[in-house]
Amino acid sequence: MLILGVISMTIRPAHKEDIPCIARVHVDSWRTTYRGIVAGSYLAGLSYQKHEDRHHQYMAYPGTFYLVAELSDQGIVAFLTGGPERSGDPNFAGELFAIYLLHQHQRQGIGSALVRQWAKNLEQISIDSALVWVLADNKQAIGFYERLGAKLLHEQTIEIGGALLRELAYGWKDLSPLIS
Repeated sequence: MLILGVISMTIRPAHKEDIPCIARVHVDSWRTTYRGIVAGSYLAGLSYQKHEDRHHQYMAYPGTFYLVAELSDQGIVAFLTGGPERSGDPNFAGELFAIYLLHQHQRQGIGSALVRQWAKNLEQISIDSALVWVLADNKQAIGFYERLGAKLLHEQTIEIGGALLRELAYGWKDLSPLIS
């Protein structure tokens, strides 16, 4: 448990009952984080119900784990999901699939706490390297990963809402500094 002022925060594994809160955090954080990066019409069309359905499916994938950050006075304000690397990259065994925090809870140490627990979870399954994909225009997230020691690896182009966007891979060849 981490104390933020007089509010306590718990990082814990997510449960199926948490999925409506996870979907709310996911949609709300996309709408703030990607404003000006992803088409406004795409962001406006995001649905809590569709994200609930997706997270029910994702939570069932073998090897995938979910973590939530829960504040004592507000409930779930962030989540992270990760597990084994999905594309077959020979240099990185793990992957941070997604991390989203409600805008008003960013820059308070919550994201770092989630990433540290993610690294511990990977270590428990003998994974000691990992990567994460981030949109090139998401400068705040890039700075976050760089402060945590991730290095730029490569890039690709993806499509979101009919637009082609650059996506960057950042990685940690050694996760141990995140754990200690």
